[in-house]
Amino acid sequence: MNMLIQNNQLVLFIIAFSKSLRIFFFITAVLLAAEVCTNAANVDTFGIGSKATALGGAFSAYADDPYAIHYNPAGLTRISRITISGGTHLILADINVGNYHVEGTDSSVNGSKDFSNNSDGLVVPHFGFVYPLSDKLVTGIAAYAPYGLDIEFDDNTAENPGAFNNVHSYYNRMVITPAISYRFSEKISGGFGISVGRSECGVERLLYLPGTSFHEKKVETELEDDFNYSFNAGIMYTPTDSLTLGLTFRSKADADFEGSAEVVGIPGSKTDIESSIDHPAQVQGGIRYQPHSNFSLELDLVWTDWSTVDCYIISFTPPLLGVQTEDVCEREWEDTVQVRIGAEWALNDMVVLRGGYFYDPSPVPDKTFDLQWPDSDKKTYSFGMGLNFGNFSVDSVVQYIITEKNRYIGGESVELNRSYGGQNVSLNADGEIWGFGITFNYVF
Repeated sequence: MNMLIQNNQLVLFIIAFSKSLRIFFFITAVLLAAEVCTNAANVDTFGIGSKATALGGAFSAYADDPYAIHYNPAGLTRISRITISGGTHLILADINVGNYHVEGTDSSVNGSKDFSNNSDGLVVPHFGFVYPLSDKLVTGIAAYAPYGLDIEFDDNTAENPGAFNNVHSYYNRMVITPAISYRFSEKISGGFGISVGRSECGVERLLYLPGTSFHEKKVETELEDDFNYSFNAGIMYTPTDSLTLGLTFRSKADADFEGSAEVVGIPGSKTDIESSIDHPAQVQGGIRYQPHSNFSLELDLVWTDWSTVDCYIISFTPPLLGVQTEDVCEREWEDTVQVRIGAEWALNDMVVLRGGYFYDPSPVPDKTFDLQWPDSDKKTYSFGMGLNFGNFSVDSVVQYIITEKNRYIGGESVELNRSYGGQNVSLNADGEIWGFGITFNYVF
């Protein structure tokens, strides 16, 4: 009898694995088709899946949909039926720079200027599929963007003297994560997933070389890492019917980039480049309290190892313009702790209301702040709704993200200063971001 049970479980696993592979290749094809619009909004994304996003990302102790694969793979054991999910997140960012001033005698950059970004709206898709093998063992696969950035400014130096530091910068990682979860007892579940990713980054800026033919020529760099990986591991503990604890570890991903750089309009200037920019590890832990069957509160803390982004070197082979062999980019980013809060209220069997908030301190210190990474301490407010139509459901979310206060730089940024030959740069900056998300789910 035991052998028969084991054989049946093996057959179920093989069936589920083959279905997961088909979903895997389908998701891969969709992502490749949509690659041009899969960048995220800033140094960190603002949510994966509309339900978790509406709860302010406080989801490690809740995690009951396919995006548990990211927030806490142990939560997959809460899904008892085959589930497929997909959606998108639209992000509209406004960054305002004021009193941009470069010390020196060059009148083209030493006047105080105000300017804003002109970035297009960014579309970030997400997909998920879950297949329960038994009441204890569940598998799944999801595709999403863990974090990223895409910022664009005017390249007219009369309107934007900051173009010598940045015209367009982007950095993103897309992953596909197969995962498995096991229920050890009625109270404890564990989960594990491996994220296979592809990353890309790049910068466009103008050269500041007054009195030469290269002045205001645009330098374009493009870098890709076609394969990197990390893992997600989580545990979920439910000591009582009203209380759940969750803990997730997301490992660092080593990324080795290769690409090219060239000075636009200068024949023969194109050169091969290499660099290593690792994606940081994260630890997320949280608690979910459900005093009533229709109402719950969530609280999470997220620690991110941003200090792994300390300094990276871009190597040029052959030397750029026959002179520059490498570009040393100081970052010295600092580790951060986010506080995330969420609440959910089920009005009835069909309608669920959700709200969330999180505080996101910037990892970027004043010393290395620049327009390529114009990050600041942010507050994020979210509101969402879930609509249940039986097997089919829809989750939606609206977010408003605003900088806590103006960012002031008074000449201490080595990254800004070196864009102007070492002259001190001062500025103030603030911004706001609107996010809109929708996720469709179907349970078989």
